[in-house]
Amino acid sequence: MNEIVDRVKRILLNPKEALEEVKGEEINVQDFMKQYVAVVAAIPAVAMFVGFLGLRANFMRSLLFCVLFYVVNLIGVFVFGKIIDALAPTFNATKDDLNAFKLSVYAFTPYFVAGIANINPGLGFLSILGGLYGIYVLYLGTASLMSAPQEKTVPYTAVALIINAVVFVVLYMIAVAVTGMSPTRLLG
Repeated sequence: MNEIVDRVKRILLNPKEALEEVKGEEINVQDFMKQYVAVVAAIPAVAMFVGFLGLRANFMRSLLFCVLFYVVNLIGVFVFGKIIDALAPTFNATKDDLNAFKLSVYAFTPYFVAGIANINPGLGFLSILGGLYGIYVLYLGTASLMSAPQEKTVPYTAVALIINAVVFVVLYMIAVAVTGMSPTRLLG
């Protein structure tokens, strides 16, 4: 657990150096998903579940929705890495599936950590601040991890974000359609 906390602190407090550190790090994607991503991605989902219970939402529906939210986030991190990698040649960056995955994970880290605000549904919007910081991490990572030329880092970041937003909306809509639940239905 200390290793996860240290990694999160490095990404949040000094993202440029943290990204340079992980650039050459060889990781097993499956192990990293289990040992880091699965833990950090649980923060907003668990906080949301606690927040729903505090509002006396239906226990089972809340649990199902939060588990689904968690799974969508895990899938989203993995897919975003694929998007980053697929876009690399378009922006004269180096195509590198492993570094793209690392960049996706570290760009999502601030959003996941800020997701603790979901414990109070009225403050859940604060996770957006973590997401904005994650955009900055993504921007830094397009240059360091993906070796994009400086003049291409802004458009690379923007296009990756737009595509990722569409993917997340689609995943969320599928989740809502499959379960017939959304946060407003849980509370209403």
